[in-house]
Amino acid sequence: MLDHAAPHEPRLDTTARNATSATGTKTVPGAAVGDLSESARQFAQAAALVGDVFSLQEIARVQSVTTLSMLPALEETISAGLIRFSGDRLAFRSPDTRRALNARIPAPVRRTLLRDVTAPRPARQPFPNAHSASDSLVSALFLSQDSPDHPLDARTEAAMRQALVEALSPARDTGPAEAEAALVLSLFGHDEQGKRDRARAIVRKERQGAASVVAAVVLSNLEWAAGQLDEGLAWGREALRADHGTLPAAWRPYPSLALAVKLVQLGHFAEAEAELTRSRDLAEGLRHRRALAEAGIVRGRLLLGTGRTDAAEAEVSAGVALAQRAQAHLAASQGLSLLSLLSLARGHQGEAADQVWRARMELVAQPGTFPSLRHSWADFLVAASGMDARGSVDLLVERFPSLLTSPSLFLRDPGAAARLVRLSRAAGENSLAAAVTRRVERLAEQNPRHPGLAAAAGHAWGLLHQDADAVQYAAAEHRAPWAAAAASEDLGLLLVERHGPGSDAALRHLRAAAERYRAIGSLSALARLEPLLRAARESRPEPAGAPSCPERYEAPAGAVLTAAERRIAHLVAEGLTNKQVANRVSCSPHTVNYHLRQIFRKLGVTSRVELARLMR
Repeated sequence: MLDHAAPHEPRLDTTARNATSATGTKTVPGAAVGDLSESARQFAQAAALVGDVFSLQEIARVQSVTTLSMLPALEETISAGLIRFSGDRLAFRSPDTRRALNARIPAPVRRTLLRDVTAPRPARQPFPNAHSASDSLVSALFLSQDSPDHPLDARTEAAMRQALVEALSPARDTGPAEAEAALVLSLFGHDEQGKRDRARAIVRKERQGAASVVAAVVLSNLEWAAGQLDEGLAWGREALRADHGTLPAAWRPYPSLALAVKLVQLGHFAEAEAELTRSRDLAEGLRHRRALAEAGIVRGRLLLGTGRTDAAEAEVSAGVALAQRAQAHLAASQGLSLLSLLSLARGHQGEAADQVWRARMELVAQPGTFPSLRHSWADFLVAASGMDARGSVDLLVERFPSLLTSPSLFLRDPGAAARLVRLSRAAGENSLAAAVTRRVERLAEQNPRHPGLAAAAGHAWGLLHQDADAVQYAAAEHRAPWAAAAASEDLGLLLVERHGPGSDAALRHLRAAAERYRAIGSLSALARLEPLLRAARESRPEPAGAPSCPERYEAPAGAVLTAAERRIAHLVAEGLTNKQVANRVSCSPHTVNYHLRQIFRKLGVTSRVELARLMR
């Protein structure tokens, strides 16, 4: 799917995280910092200058280097447990760590270095009225997975409070409504850990109130953005259970809609359809145009995920039109960004550029700040469509670095990691390709119950290491039609490079890619494949009735094991895990998993125990 969270990075070692001085004062985790390379220590020091939350651009300005050059240091500090993702930005895991690092720099030097780090933010547009503030921000609070930055100025906060009190007061006295409004307001802001703590406290103490339902949805979104997908789903379902008619009418469609968004991203389409139906029924009963528009755009993403491209485009277009009439600018922007990707896939670059521009104008019209990873991804792909690999990578690291530090992209678009790896390798930036691969692999390892992530990780690994088995695994396991088609194409190209354009296997996989692209209406991809297919046909004509040459990627049942499969079968029979086997044979765990499935099929076994008995 075109429109498909940040992985939960490893925590600091407990002894290092809680290190204290002789006086009892917390210090920097010495073991973690001391083990860092010089470049990673400098990166952490520069980050400490900026604040608890920061961006790669800000650190680049402090160090006077390019964003791209800092990626290895960023990866090292994340692996050491010092830095974590916070939406589309980065943050220290411990404020004490940041303060201790910052204290090492003399104050005059600190002021000099920080003087030009961050430009002042433009003044926020005031909300036109309190109800507009409430509708816009509460909608974003339910639906946003990008950890939006919503610090409210005093005037807007007062307007929001009044609107929330009015929304909450029909079923209860004004006093309790004011208290609940204050709780909901406390869930805004960019302090992710603070929001998490406040939301948990609300859920514990206010189990029968509207604020408790909102807090459960916020926790669901925060866990999702941290890569804890099962936790995110659990909190989303808890919000539905907790809502016993306590939500204001205008908010009632949103818990189901927020859960549906996550289910669509995981490919759980039947359950997502049920939640969408519940949300749309509530919205229709309330004549809630904003929620109807948002539900329509989400359903368009569901249709796109099942390969029904024309129906998806019609649904999203209708949702955008309704969102614009309802002045739901954020929803309209997201829908237009999705339409731009569809236009790009069909080879209509001019139309795609126009839709990206219109999406940007909707964001300008939206009061407050709503960062959108979805819009950034569409903006980048459209802007890079006429560039070579080098220009595209330069554009990525200079204008869209959040795409490199926001693994939630891999949920919204399961082919995104492979695409970034492909682009980085073509530009000669193998370190960037490796960083993207490590990020999507961490997300997959953290969520083993969701095979779509394993396919995305295997696809990226296969491209990085030119591992045909891993790309074959991805082509078979991708749930998103767009990503599966891209994996078939990548596999065909890899086999052409390895065996020449006359390879039967290469031709078969290129044909499979073409069939998949044709089914989903990707005319630009078909145009790209046609010269390759023609060259393959001309290099090796296929006589009528000639049997196809068997090869390892589709071995018939009962065929003997290949040398690689025999080695893996023996190692598994010895009791090694997939990861341990991968280390022995120098491949990815996803490739081992692919081989193991082939071994089971060929030998007619269904478990590792049966395989071990047979091998003995």
